[in-house]
Amino acid sequence: MRKVSYQELSSTSQLERLRERGRAQLEEVLGEVSRIVREVREGGDGALRRLAREVDGVEVEGWSIEAERSEVEEAYRSVGEAVEVVREAVRYVRRYHEATRLTSQSVEVAEGVVAGYLVKPYSRVGVYVPRGRRGYPSTAVMTVAPAKAAGVDEVVVCTPPRRDGRAEPLNLVAAVEAGASRVFKLGGAYAIAAMAYGTQTVPRVEKVVGPGGLYVTAAKLLVSMDVAIDMPAGPSEVVVVADDKADPNLVALDLLAQAEHGATSHAILITWSRRLAEEVEAAVERLVDVYPEGSHERRSLEEALSRGGLIVLVDGPEGAARLVDELAPEHVELMVEDYLGMLGRVRRAGAVFLGGWSPVAIGDYVAGPSHVLPSGGYARYYSGLSARSFVREVSFISCRREGLERLGPIAVRLAELEGFKLHALSIEERLKRGRG
Repeated sequence: MRKVSYQELSSTSQLERLRERGRAQLEEVLGEVSRIVREVREGGDGALRRLAREVDGVEVEGWSIEAERSEVEEAYRSVGEAVEVVREAVRYVRRYHEATRLTSQSVEVAEGVVAGYLVKPYSRVGVYVPRGRRGYPSTAVMTVAPAKAAGVDEVVVCTPPRRDGRAEPLNLVAAVEAGASRVFKLGGAYAIAAMAYGTQTVPRVEKVVGPGGLYVTAAKLLVSMDVAIDMPAGPSEVVVVADDKADPNLVALDLLAQAEHGATSHAILITWSRRLAEEVEAAVERLVDVYPEGSHERRSLEEALSRGGLIVLVDGPEGAARLVDELAPEHVELMVEDYLGMLGRVRRAGAVFLGGWSPVAIGDYVAGPSHVLPSGGYARYYSGLSARSFVREVSFISCRREGLERLGPIAVRLAELEGFKLHALSIEERLKRGRG
């Protein structure tokens, strides 16, 4: 991991590159992703089969795009007792989202005028669940469970196939346990396009959600003109803010845990303690030995640290909070004594983890809020996935005669100022009849 001062970071182009990290990575793949999306939109199931061979290496004759009942049953047998862990995670995550979902509201704006909104869940949504090394059951839980808590009728899941044409068993079981209606064995950009536009087999959805790599994120942005999406949720990242009382081993572990997601991850420590910076740097070098030298996992971890690992020395808590807001990261850990005070200063982050007992990993799996969060600096504009992501707000207005008499003259005058005579007349005619 490189060490740098905030002054050095901000006086060069490094800080600007960090701010724009999401866009810069996406621009590299947009052309290829655009081709894939177009192929699926025009070619339907045929394009999906061709891309499954091209992208995921599926060469199974008669391969089924959808996971059939026999595959689901086999997946349950293969995961064994792990299904109980998945069920426990679903229980806690759904409890959180049911308690925090949006509810219909109304207010008396003026005497005789009631306005509000009704909460209406989407009818059908599409969820993307990455395959990962051994499956990402946590992502199935963190996406499908909030959708069902919101009242979505049908949740369609896409997850990449293995070379044998089957879904990762843990992904399949977790999707079913969380409430998925159907599971399709499709990956990357072609999965996103299939859900956005529909094919002969895959139904078209109203919204596409879920995390993924650059191809998935780019595809979501491309299809967003035709279907709702949640956010750009790409390569994982964490910013740990730590003071001199933080445990350097725990700080190092939390940085490495996010770098573990892959070579495009970012792991950044912000501190005003030189001693801690040095101890964390040493701990990181020691802890990478959890994976054997030369293993794929070790190489990926080392590449992530080389490309996106950084230790930034700042003047104090104010400088740390300012840099967090400039980076707008996916995850922020506040491993400082006054973490509540610093929480009040942080405005731009996907999720914030408070104190030394709240690692990002607990949020990844079971604590409640979804781990699907804006990354790449997009926390400036987006919030994380929740039950509220799966509903529309339909506003309503109800005026009685006395209410229209109270507010109508204001609306008439505004309509006249804007030059809309018929807007004004539609109100004036009612006011005349009221007076008659």
